[in-house]
Amino acid sequence: MNSALGHLTESLREADEETRPFLSILMRTQGSRLEPFRDALLCLSAQSDQDFEVLVLVHDANQEAHSAVAQAVEEQQARLRDKIQLVEVRGGSRGTPLNEGLRRAKGRFVAVYDDDDLVFAHWVEEFHRSSAQSEGRLLRAVTAVQSLSPETWPRGHSGFRTSSWPAAEHHAEFDLVEHFRVNQTPFMSFAFPSSIFSRLGLTFDEELDVCEDWDMILRTSLLCGVADVPALTAVYRRWATGNSSYLDHSTGVWAESEARVIRKADSRPVLLPPGSIEIIRALLVDQEDYRRILQSRGWKLSQPLMKSLRVAARVRNHLRAMRQRFRRRLASRGGVR
Repeated sequence: MNSALGHLTESLREADEETRPFLSILMRTQGSRLEPFRDALLCLSAQSDQDFEVLVLVHDANQEAHSAVAQAVEEQQARLRDKIQLVEVRGGSRGTPLNEGLRRAKGRFVAVYDDDDLVFAHWVEEFHRSSAQSEGRLLRAVTAVQSLSPETWPRGHSGFRTSSWPAAEHHAEFDLVEHFRVNQTPFMSFAFPSSIFSRLGLTFDEELDVCEDWDMILRTSLLCGVADVPALTAVYRRWATGNSSYLDHSTGVWAESEARVIRKADSRPVLLPPGSIEIIRALLVDQEDYRRILQSRGWKLSQPLMKSLRVAARVRNHLRAMRQRFRRRLASRGGVR
């Protein structure tokens, strides 16, 4: 009897795995940047692997913004529109809508894709292919970074302008030790096994004003490790001006959140991946070499000379600027160049 029940339970579990989508995509939005949001949806409609669902988490949006988001979703082709679930979330911090998304997600993996970023057509496909060999680890692909600024388009339409080419600024391979210093990975680079949330009970820290992504990356990577996906699959768009998490919060808020993330990571034993000891030793050696240089007699004796060189460079630059201004003034008066 127990054997028959076990076989039935296993069959039901396998059937459930087959009907679940591969990826649940959590997309936070406040409805304030509709053009980037439309771009983000367009990227999803072009995915070569359509085995996903999308939870659009509308966080603290007013009625006008919420209606605009709903209208943008309604404009999508049926193939994508039918995958989207619109969820209204009120209150809390940046982690609150993500936790609401986790409660509703049905996918075998979960990814967070903000409403102003871009993913290439093989984003889902690369995660799906790599998941077969991931052995329960996080999946991490490569993401480029691009700067942009808000801009008013014709007829007073709110738009944006890119101000740099996309550049792959971060390491192609995940470096846990380096991530203890600072977050090195845009969030849409990761696909998390959903069992991390459903079985281990991990949730986003709603006490954090920022750094909720870094906190989750550290906690989950320490638990189950990271499998690198050797493909460039997304573009993280960094706002140089306008509203963003970087610009909307003070340095004090950032410092407090960063300190909380590190305190949490440092409050329990840490199992490091292979190769970490060499990295730590190299960092310590570099630090010791730097300390010895600063304390050396040669460095101390060279400081007056270094200061004189810096002063001379400033004087030289000042004189060069004065000459250029003088020449422009002569030219404007018809003098000799």
